[in-house]
Amino acid sequence: MFAKLNEIIRHHFGWCPNAGTIRTAPPGIATPPVTINPAQPDGGAGGPGRLDRSFTLATGSIRILFLNKRLLWFSFLTGLVLLFSFITTFGIQALSGISPLAGTGLVTVPDTPLLVQGSPTWLALTFVFQLVAIFGTVFLLAGLITCVSRLFSGQTATLGEGLSHAKNHAGSIAGWAAIMAVAGTEQQFITALYPGDLLLVFISMAVICIFGFMTSFIIPLMVLEDRSLISAITGSVSIFRRTWAEILLCMFTLWLFAFVIAFLALIPTVAIGFPSGSTGLLGITMGIYLVILMVLVMIGTTLMGIVLVGLYTYGKTGRLPEMFEGKRGGVAPV
Repeated sequence: MFAKLNEIIRHHFGWCPNAGTIRTAPPGIATPPVTINPAQPDGGAGGPGRLDRSFTLATGSIRILFLNKRLLWFSFLTGLVLLFSFITTFGIQALSGISPLAGTGLVTVPDTPLLVQGSPTWLALTFVFQLVAIFGTVFLLAGLITCVSRLFSGQTATLGEGLSHAKNHAGSIAGWAAIMAVAGTEQQFITALYPGDLLLVFISMAVICIFGFMTSFIIPLMVLEDRSLISAITGSVSIFRRTWAEILLCMFTLWLFAFVIAFLALIPTVAIGFPSGSTGLLGITMGIYLVILMVLVMIGTTLMGIVLVGLYTYGKTGRLPEMFEGKRGGVAPV
């Protein structure tokens, strides 16, 4: 296992543990062969081929983002959508008599709830706010996928071009956002009605997560192949069957990086906020920590958009775009 880890590290970062200096990827290391038939990926779900591919996707997406920092505009705009989602979610909770940040003193709730959880008004507000947030997130993802696909084919890509192309698919995006908003509202409804039934809440969340994973490629298929919503759903499930292991392994790698950063960012809160005994200072440190987490989520959404295009290309051609290997513009549009 350690030998395989050393091989992966040398392949992706050009580092040799026995060398005296750090150098870039040596010319003597060749790119490992990739299976041309995407229906039969090498190595199985946990095989070395998929492990290597997943690591390439994770590290390559970070490299691509740093080389194309204009893509961070999508992170910024996604952050605004996430902020809207947080504010509306916290607002509904506060109006329902639930303090979103109990113990910090940052949010006060009315003594008498103005909304009853599970009521028609509560359901309507929850659905509308989720619909707006999901539509905005998916719309930006469609624009990001457009830009990343153009970069992979050696073309230039701007924020305006990406959003303009996403606008052409606004109807399908709205349909998909409505489906996910219904699922999200139903999950929150179950949580509100049965807060003590953890098994039921977990099952409802698991069903939504599995459905989301299986339909990961809906937006790439809409944007890159001009498919309808129904056609994109069926096509997404087909690609997912060939790439599910890479998705999980790549997400695990990215989440591991994010966890390390989040853990390090939590140290000041634990070292300063909690021992101080001051509610105000604790609230400030918690607020800063939440901002750091939001930034990680914003950047993470952009990285996952890059990964999706890479996996979509692999699912269609059996090869990853060459930019994940540090090369410029290697794969023509599918």
